[in-house]
Amino acid sequence: SYSNYYFRPSISKMLNNLFSLRTDLKTIYLIKEEVELFNGIDKNIITNFKKILNRINGKKINFQLFNDNVDEQHVLSFLDNNNKNFYPIDYKNPWSNYNFFLNYFEFSDFKFNVKAFQSIHLKLNRYNELGKINKLIQLLPFILIKPNKKNKSFFYKYFPRIHLKDSAFLGKKHFMGSYCYHLDKTKFIKRGIKEVIKNLDDEFSKKNYDILLNKNTQTNWQNYFNKAVKNVQCSDYIKLDKNSVIINCGVENGMELKLFNGVSEIFNIDPGKDNYLDKSAKFIIEKSKTKQHFIGCALYTDENIYTELEKGRKFEPKKLTDIIKEYDIKKISLIKSDIEGAERLMVDDLIQICKKFNPQLSISIYHTNHNGAEDEKLLDLVDIPLKLIKSLRNNYNFYFNNYSYERWEGIFYCIPKS
Repeated sequence: SYSNYYFRPSISKMLNNLFSLRTDLKTIYLIKEEVELFNGIDKNIITNFKKILNRINGKKINFQLFNDNVDEQHVLSFLDNNNKNFYPIDYKNPWSNYNFFLNYFEFSDFKFNVKAFQSIHLKLNRYNELGKINKLIQLLPFILIKPNKKNKSFFYKYFPRIHLKDSAFLGKKHFMGSYCYHLDKTKFIKRGIKEVIKNLDDEFSKKNYDILLNKNTQTNWQNYFNKAVKNVQCSDYIKLDKNSVIINCGVENGMELKLFNGVSEIFNIDPGKDNYLDKSAKFIIEKSKTKQHFIGCALYTDENIYTELEKGRKFEPKKLTDIIKEYDIKKISLIKSDIEGAERLMVDDLIQICKKFNPQLSISIYHTNHNGAEDEKLLDLVDIPLKLIKSLRNNYNFYFNNYSYERWEGIFYCIPKS
């Protein structure tokens, strides 16, 4: 029966059972209760998923409902992370590969297509208009970038820069604000990028980080497209088991709880507590033996809280070390953090926590820093990894992946060597 099959007591030691949207399976069995759950949320979710799978694989896959006689290798689960084929369908995150392909297939077949990426930007209104001068010269292969008064270089401070156009430019519209390639990089940032790449511990991480920070828009699109069929945020490098204890900083709809289900205990920290959990996350929590705590507070600052019920409210921010002490947490297997840029204020505490508890880290580093004189859009992408590398190099390995074709959703992983 479904209840015996589902939510078994163990958890995958590595999330290497993630289902690739590029599959050889001709018949896929879906679990009835999961289908009913998602149909109750939105009848288009499962229908769209089937269409995406058929388009990627260039064939009509036969979808059936699971029964007890089916070989597990043909069963696909959206919620059970112990299933041989596990796809934590994330229909709410605009950067998920589910939503990417949903948009992409409006404009192209399953092949890399620059115009399709441009069309997605236009569809989602993710573009800006060129300024007056650049509109006048829009037919030329370059734009003029205004002098930067904060730049220490005399030339860049008083004279415009010439910048060659790439795929981020389309007539009078441009998407350059969403890509690192176009941003003015200080000497600190340039040196920092090289230092981070030097210290990343696999070629996949080095490539992703280098492309995100240094390469043009089309190269970013190509890199994302090449890995999009199996690109699930916070799923790489992490090892968990039924005894693991997780501190989950930043929750909102709780889609990551699908990845973490089956561990011993999760401390979820978010000003909104569990008010915004998706129905599929609630479904898991109700059936799971994992002990869940929802702690309603802001970490380090309450400046970037944007959820409806909490926006504008005043919170007394807490430090992560305070919460560990308050809840008497004795073991930490993983700290996952996506707290709208407050990670930059957490780094020193993370270093101390790592030295004491030796946890794995999955840290968002893509948020823009507008902190006074440090108004450097790339600072978190460089400064946070540098600080963690400097302090933890002897005992940790470091990895990076980004889960968006733009410069968002970049995750820095710190994994203990022992």
